[in-house]
Formats: sequence, C-alpha cells, structure tokens
Amino acid sequence: MRNFSFVVRFLIAVASASLIPAATWACPACMVGDPKTAGTYLGMTLVMSALPILLVCGLGYWLWRRHS
Repeated sequence: MRNFSFVVRFLIAVASASLIPAATWACPACMVGDPKTAGTYLGMTLVMSALPILLVCGLGYWLWRRHS
C-alpha cells in the first residue's frame, strides 16, 4: 500500500508540474534566450558525444601499439 501511495503522489506531482508553463522555460541551456547559449549548447553536445568514442578509440590504439 505504501508503494502505491508513493506512486500516486509522484504522478500527481509530475502532472501538476507539467501544467505550469513557466517550468518549461527553466532550462538554462535553452536556445531561446541568447544566441551564445545556443552555440555553447551545441558545442557541449558535440564534446559529450565525441568523448566516449575518442576514449574507446584511444584505448584501442594504445593497446594495438603496445601489443604489435
């Protein structure tokens, strides 16, 4: 019963928060406010997308050079 009560309260909180229009503009990385923010958002997206690929490729290259 306790879990059901928690789930119901959680769903009510999420539903009520989604109905507040100002909450949708609360993201500090939104592209709407400032053009510099859009560039920063894009740059960080590219860095965070490329970082795991570069780490795996770098590890593979290091292992290849070490064992060949």
